[in-house]
Amino acid sequence: MENKTVRVCHFAKLKIRCNGDIYPCCAVPADQKLGNIFNENIFEKIENTDVICECEMFKSVARNADDRPNLNYIHFETSNVCQASCVCCPQKKEKLPNEEAHMQKIKEFIEHYKPRNVIAIGGEILVQKNSMEMLFAFKSKYPDMQFHTITNLSVSELIVKQAEQIFDKMTVSMLGFQPVTYNFEMGLDLDITMRNFNCLYENKKVRLSPKYLAMPTNLPELPLFFDWAVKLDVEKIYLHNIHEFKRVAQTADKYWVTTFAKLEKAMKKVFQENSDLIRGKNRHFISIHPLLAEFIKIDEQFIKENGFEKIVCIAK
Repeated sequence: MENKTVRVCHFAKLKIRCNGDIYPCCAVPADQKLGNIFNENIFEKIENTDVICECEMFKSVARNADDRPNLNYIHFETSNVCQASCVCCPQKKEKLPNEEAHMQKIKEFIEHYKPRNVIAIGGEILVQKNSMEMLFAFKSKYPDMQFHTITNLSVSELIVKQAEQIFDKMTVSMLGFQPVTYNFEMGLDLDITMRNFNCLYENKKVRLSPKYLAMPTNLPELPLFFDWAVKLDVEKIYLHNIHEFKRVAQTADKYWVTTFAKLEKAMKKVFQENSDLIRGKNRHFISIHPLLAEFIKIDEQFIKENGFEKIVCIAK
């Protein structure tokens, strides 16, 4: 409890789903829904509602009379349109049924609250012309507002140049780190992604965070990705996995026990070979999903023994 931030959570952050439902954070029970962007008087409803909930990081408490929304983040989904065909993605690649109206309401929310940070996701933002135009207009109007997206970055050089004018941060998500695997898992060209990543990296206008999404079929390439990423001057490295991992793989089977043992050895080798570089960050730099941490034994003991307490975080 003493390590949690106590706040009125929905006065600090709002998450807008692709169906317009509004929540006080990214991962919250359905019963904490604040309303929908199409509801009448939605701003008044949000600002007169109490959300009492608790998670690993925050404790949301009732408003005081003087409390007013001062949003650090608005996190929204724009569309399901995406050029990738990721094997783990359940979404259709289509526009929303009411996409124009949905986008207009998002504009109204940004104008009303003027958050310090905007996280724009939903399908692949970079191939959504209307989303990019909206974000460019806001960035031009509010240059100090910080814009972040999660992207596969497998787009044309022209789109990358446009994105560089909008986004302050990009998380670049990868499902594999060899061309054949990457193409099979995502239906995309790794060479294009790496070309665009290197271009943004060299220009240093966008803070980059490479993210590996581990699945049973791409696990052997995780150490290759990590050995590449850890040597870069990036914002953060994500070592995550699909949530369905345990469901799609019998992880207690001897095959997986052996696989995880090999992976543990390879990953710990990368950690140890780059230990000085990692400790030099002296800030939260590597985020590892708890399931993946369990599989490869990157546990609290390993983190402490190597002096990584401030740098390696097991994600909640």
